[in-house]
Amino acid sequence: TKVFHQWMGGFPQNEAEAFAVISWGAAAAGLGGATKVIVKTPHEAYGIPTKEANALGLRATKQILNMVKDQKLTEIELIEKEIDIIKEETKSILEAVLNLGNGDIAIGLVRGFEAGVIDIPFAPSRFTKGKIIPVRDNNGSIRLLNVGNLPFSKKIRNFHKQKLEERGKAENRKPSFKMVVDDIYAISRGYLVGRPEK
Repeated sequence: TKVFHQWMGGFPQNEAEAFAVISWGAAAAGLGGATKVIVKTPHEAYGIPTKEANALGLRATKQILNMVKDQKLTEIELIEKEIDIIKEETKSILEAVLNLGNGDIAIGLVRGFEAGVIDIPFAPSRFTKGKIIPVRDNNGSIRLLNVGNLPFSKKIRNFHKQKLEERGKAENRKPSFKMVVDDIYAISRGYLVGRPEK
């Protein structure tokens, strides 16, 4: 199963803008080959949505998924490079988990969470370390400001650092937690990347 969670950060209060965020997430899910989508609603900014708002979010997501189901983006060089990076990151985590469990994946998963080899940013779970800090690069791709205890190679760590330095240079600021905060609020303000106001 390939699960995609639609945007989990701040949502626009305007319903049309909220549908744009939902549709953007649905397109990413569809183009990424997700088999399950955790759907948001146009009323996310106001708290717990109604069943009617849930139905609207589901319908919008279904429409976009149907529209992109025959589209393939894997032949684009930039996307192929991203796929290679993600595969290398995933392989390093899985290998570390298997090593921690001495070949037993279940034991390795438990130990992996305990060690922070598997981690989730901003998770409310007490079982995650919460050390990894995601932030967008200059093109809007998710990178890690802090990789925590993820078992990434120096090459992968440098890749994340370089991508964030590119954004910092474009914005005339050093990569920092302020970028993370700006990115969290960006979607609710109508942007993908939280750039400083000029």
